[in-house]
Amino acid sequence: MGRHNDKSIKEVLGEYIQTNKRVSKGYHTAQIEEIWKEQMGPIISGYTQKIYFNDGILRVYLTSAPLKKELLMGKSKIIQIINEVVKEELITQVEIY
Repeated sequence: MGRHNDKSIKEVLGEYIQTNKRVSKGYHTAQIEEIWKEQMGPIISGYTQKIYFNDGILRVYLTSAPLKKELLMGKSKIIQIINEVVKEELITQVEIY
């Protein structure tokens, strides 16, 4: 006798994250922080003080004014890179501080 509602752990966790807004926010923030470190490299990550993600807005706090100016010009590229890695349109706006 076969089971009708067999789901993988990945599917169950995915559904749980999507339906629970608080868990989803924390999960996506952690995920984006890791992607930021991987995609931006050690130099930019070293100047990154904090990253916040909420309601599609990624807020990045930096310790370098020249780097801040550089990243302000590449906001659309940052959005594209992170959204491609997560394979969904999570980020709609980037704010650099």
